[in-house]
Amino acid sequence: MSTESKSRKMSKEEFTQKVNSLELSPDKAIAKLAEQLYKYEKKYNLRSEIFYKLIVGTPAEDTPDFIAWAICYRTYFRTLQSKLSIEEVGTGVV
Repeated sequence: MSTESKSRKMSKEEFTQKVNSLELSPDKAIAKLAEQLYKYEKKYNLRSEIFYKLIVGTPAEDTPDFIAWAICYRTYFRTLQSKLSIEEVGTGVV
């Protein structure tokens, strides 16, 4: 793998395709998303949960970095919920 492809950020579409094609397991996807959330939290000195509650529905929501952070936060929880749902079905717990 070249240095360029290692350092390039994955687009939302590429990420979704990798998860859907099982190239990226739910556990790895959750880990990558958690890592990205941590970077935003450090950059803005604010936990993602608080950021999301404060930002949604405000003009600041349209800031490119905040849009990316909000998408990352929502995707993290959707992926986590999906993983938990799959595990519950697999174990017979509903």
